[in-house]
Amino acid sequence: MSNTLIDLQEHIDSASTAYWRWQKAAQFPDDARNEEAAKELERITNEIALLKGSEIHLQIDEAWQLLKNLMDNERDWSHLDRIIGAVSAELRSIGFHSSHTGTSLLEWYRDLLRDEAQECLDKIVPAPDLAEQVEDDPAVKAAKQAYERAKAKAYVEARKCPSENILNPLNRL
Repeated sequence: MSNTLIDLQEHIDSASTAYWRWQKAAQFPDDARNEEAAKELERITNEIALLKGSEIHLQIDEAWQLLKNLMDNERDWSHLDRIIGAVSAELRSIGFHSSHTGTSLLEWYRDLLRDEAQECLDKIVPAPDLAEQVEDDPAVKAAKQAYERAKAKAYVEARKCPSENILNPLNRL
């Protein structure tokens, strides 16, 4: 991990989105949602500033450093495009389809980074197919064979019963 933590406002630019919402509020004065969204985004911006150096900030920095190293290693920065798009969509939805505190937005962002890092890691080190591993396991194969033999034996035993006993259960009494 680096000595300097990432700048949260560079990663989640809620201030720019608030400014954009104020412009939309002026453009559409009959729609109060833009003004409310702008106020919420300004509140979030202030809350995020207060969280500098907090535990969530450290977690985001750690997740970002991991993802950055994985992307650098693979020379695949497509995850960055997805992150930028997701952050933009999330910020635009505030006041319309979602609501956040500064902490909840940072937790959402941390989880996004962790998910992208896991996806990147899965490309580098593919997870084995569990179903295939189970099918190939000698103990599972032996258990399947034992089951099939027991099933066949039970079927043969069931066929030994006289047909009238099977058709009329009262004859068994």
